[in-house]
Amino acid sequence: MKKHLVLIVNIVLILAVLCGIFYAMYKASLMTQPQKEVETVATEEKATVDEPTTPPEIYDIGILQRSDVKNCNNVYQGFIAELAANGYINNNNIRLDYVLEEDNAKCEEAISRFIENDYDLIFTIGPYATKLAASMTDKIPIVFAAVQEPEQEDFVKSNEAPGGNVTGVSDYTPCFEQIDSIKQMLPDTQKIGAIYYARDAEAVTQAIIGEKEAQTENVNIEYEKYPVKSADELEPALESMLSDGVEVIYAPVDDFIKKRIKKLVSFSYDNKIPVVCGDMAMLEKGCFSTCVINYPSIGGAAGDMALDILYNDADPAQIPIAYIYDCYLHINEKAMAKLEVALPDEVLESAVIE
Repeated sequence: MKKHLVLIVNIVLILAVLCGIFYAMYKASLMTQPQKEVETVATEEKATVDEPTTPPEIYDIGILQRSDVKNCNNVYQGFIAELAANGYINNNNIRLDYVLEEDNAKCEEAISRFIENDYDLIFTIGPYATKLAASMTDKIPIVFAAVQEPEQEDFVKSNEAPGGNVTGVSDYTPCFEQIDSIKQMLPDTQKIGAIYYARDAEAVTQAIIGEKEAQTENVNIEYEKYPVKSADELEPALESMLSDGVEVIYAPVDDFIKKRIKKLVSFSYDNKIPVVCGDMAMLEKGCFSTCVINYPSIGGAAGDMALDILYNDADPAQIPIAYIYDCYLHINEKAMAKLEVALPDEVLESAVIE
């Protein structure tokens, strides 16, 4: 009996030991599994924290506008509108340093600051600002607007291949469109006479362009040039136009004619001969009509160039000079009444009546 009791006790002890071992193993497994999960989560969190992030690229653009005039202001507004339309203003991807300054010394100070602060791009409005910036840096990309003949100004090697750090958008006088408008407004016109200062290279060029356009199949109007070399030659030239049967006068942009615009306008009204002029300043002095470029479009095209250079690594040396053929026809209402001109309805509907 005593042996049986010893045997039973030993069996109970063995079972107790085995149960203890299994319980310890079970408990260890419970403790180990959550720890592995915690380690996994921690590892994932660490990977997330350590993962490198690339901040959005931020570029600095210095802007120099030389003249506080409507056309230049419209160029600037068009430039800003293009950047905003592409999302680069509100998101602060681009910082702008805008300087409107007519003092030459302060203009130079502004360009110096742009260069010293290592700006990513310089936007210049007008020939003076562009010439100044181009003379002070050949490293920072320069995009210009409102420069009529960049190749003649020697900013670029050629309009097709600028070849340096400067490119941009011309605000050429739209001679083609101005001559075309004569056909649209006064389709029965048989002869155009161009009056201009013979010593003004740009005026001569505009007169030649006008002549070529008048000779095209779409226009096909006789065109004669009346260059003058002095103030004494102006009145005889106008009288020659009258005797030659000129029906419309074309006056390209030149300071010589602008200074004597009253005489030209008076002749126009007295003889009922409309003057199609080169710019808005001449129109406002009494000329009949003009075609002018949409200056916000020029600024917008310049903005598009700037974005291409900054974000697509475009090379200014290989970006051709842009010419915007987006023009508005403006008609002087007072001149129209004085000349007793009747215009087609489609012209009146599309033109800007001043």
